Amino acid sequence: MQKNTILRRQLFVSLGLSDKEAVLYDTLLNHGQLPAASLEKISGLKKNTYILLKRLERRGLVQKMIKDGKSHYIVGSPEQLQAFTKEQETRTQGVKQMLGEMMPGLKKAYTEAIDRPTVKYFAGLEGLRVVFDEVYAPGKSEVWGCVGNEVPDKELYDEIVNKYKPMRILNGIMSRVISPDSPRARELKSTQEQDLKEKFLIDGKKYPMPGEFDTWGDKIALMSFARSDFQAVLIEHPELAKVMQSLLRLATDLLRERENKPTK
Repeated sequence: MQKNTILRRQLFVSLGLSDKEAVLYDTLLNHGQLPAASLEKISGLKKNTYILLKRLERRGLVQKMIKDGKSHYIVGSPEQLQAFTKEQETRTQGVKQMLGEMMPGLKKAYTEAIDRPTVKYFAGLEGLRVVFDEVYAPGKSEVWGCVGNEVPDKELYDEIVNKYKPMRILNGIMSRVISPDSPRARELKSTQEQDLKEKFLIDGKKYPMPGEFDTWGDKIALMSFARSDFQAVLIEHPELAKVMQSLLRLATDLLRERENKPTK
């Protein structure tokens, strides 16, 4: 069998034809028109040929005619194959949408079935970006976290402020975050109301934070900003996430009380 024939048949299959349908259509494409008996003989197919040809007829790839009392089949235009790509695109979009809608339930069922946290590890700057994209993706109302704002170098810090902060605001995600007191942290706190943020400053010497920790929904993200060794871990487990969110809620409640407490 010639290489071109193999490639053509692989294409037909990828467009949705079965292996045998691809053989029949390719055979007719080479001959134009054949009696049913000749088509079976040349294609090498002996069983269910009639059913396969009916399917190709419905798709507009084969036309049947009666000549001298016998069935003949004429090849349809390959332009009809383009309609298959549109059907596949529509079908793929539908499946993609359905998968997106069902994914939270599927993940929940998976976590409950294995009864242990799912943990993903990421390395390098691209790995950090993947985790940031997850943290600030739409579909959540708030994120709790702790971050040392002075730890990232200028390039990474600018990317966080100029890309991920607007992404979070655009997606309507409230950020409640604890940070060691620093010039960057004070600057970010000064715009917290317009930035959908509630930021609390703490003693950096007493409570150093050489990275970032975020939690939302059933997820926990841990990130290290050391330029030579970017690392991130994404943990998915509802109970563990709830514990971390409760701890942060407790800490921010106490810090809020401290901020609102009148000075003597």
